Amino acid sequence: MPELPEVETIRRQLLPIYQSEVFAEITFSENAASLLQNCDVQLFCAALPGKSIADLQRTGKYLLFDLTDIFPVFHLGMSGIFLQEKSHSRYPRHVHVSMHFESGKHLYFQDMRRFGKIWLYQQKPRFDNLGVDPINGGLTLKHFQEILQKRDMNIKLFLMDQHKLAGIGNIYASEILFDAAISPFRKTGDLQTSEIQAMYAAIHRILNAAIDRFGTTYSAYRTVTGQAGENQNFLKVYQRGGLPCYQCGQEIIKTMLGNRSTFYCENCQN
Repeated sequence: MPELPEVETIRRQLLPIYQSEVFAEITFSENAASLLQNCDVQLFCAALPGKSIADLQRTGKYLLFDLTDIFPVFHLGMSGIFLQEKSHSRYPRHVHVSMHFESGKHLYFQDMRRFGKIWLYQQKPRFDNLGVDPINGGLTLKHFQEILQKRDMNIKLFLMDQHKLAGIGNIYASEILFDAAISPFRKTGDLQTSEIQAMYAAIHRILNAAIDRFGTTYSAYRTVTGQAGENQNFLKVYQRGGLPCYQCGQEIIKTMLGNRSTFYCENCQN
């Protein structure tokens, strides 16, 4: 967390507020230097003032600020969020990056666990290490079938492999497989054509529905205005271990797969 729907929600909320805004000053908290991956605080804070935000783009879980000739990139880690106002923060001591604009607007990056990462690029990064983004138009059914056929592996781990598909994590992998009626223990090479089609449709359905509901909030994630997302109210299996399945009434099972919690209905998912 946050996964693709949460990062896309943030992007869609930030863009109309900050597009064309000009940076005036950037400050980091005393213990936030570790967030920076390829530059130091002094360089980052000196590079942005005077630059305007031309666009905000997302690939997988990465959020890119397009300043035309310089490109800050944020990965939110487990607890990173952006807030329009510092007063929206429930944990103000964990606001580690403060961005101030010439217009008087502000933008704050909060990261309680400091697992987030920030890069500064002189050229627009290509994210060559990532797989295809499921909702940015690059994932056709044919492409999805080709990716599945390249390697025989566990289907849930496949969905969460950022080198295969960029942006899906534990929450949405569980939900996608339930929606497609596929067991998380199946192998990619065992899937029938109809099951591949069902999973392809489920990927788009689950991710887009989560975006429409402003993402899933369990702990740290909040929208730009400090509000919780709504998608947690619609989850069918994730974090529902021991509760009855909404479809058949059988108990949802919680187990471990690839060192991650996995939730599924043994009756509905085959």
